[in-house]
Amino acid sequence: MTTRAATAAAICAAVLLTGTACTSGDDGPKTSAKKSAPATPTPTVSAEPADDAVEDRPYADTVSKAPQIDRKTIASFANGQFGRAIPFKGGLHKGTLGIALNCEGKGTVKVEVPDLGMSFVEECADGKVATIYNEMEISDPDPDAYVQIMGTSGVRWSISAGQ
Repeated sequence: MTTRAATAAAICAAVLLTGTACTSGDDGPKTSAKKSAPATPTPTVSAEPADDAVEDRPYADTVSKAPQIDRKTIASFANGQFGRAIPFKGGLHKGTLGIALNCEGKGTVKVEVPDLGMSFVEECADGKVATIYNEMEISDPDPDAYVQIMGTSGVRWSISAGQ
């Protein structure tokens, strides 16, 4: 084996150990590394349902029970105050993620799914339960995803998420 051939073989071996492979074509090294999801997915947000639709949804008028949604519930909490992180039971799967939030009291509630870049804020008022429902398409499963809720002082909230 010539010095040139030995050097080429050593370079190819080193490249293979770093996750790429040599080819005889002009395309250069090929990588087998897993591609990551885009850093900022685009959420699809639905408008708040009409008043009569909210009336038909169970627990749309209370924060003492988690709102019911038309999906398998993977996270829920009722009578919340201030902040809380709630893991999605079983993680997120491909498909639509729906999140329903009820809040009451003067202030705001921010809902965030950090791993997806999804967030929204709801204005809340004294003596009236505000309701919002948002959806987002999930293209990459995430077993460790969670929803973060942050309410201002004096605000109570309930939330449900489902897929």
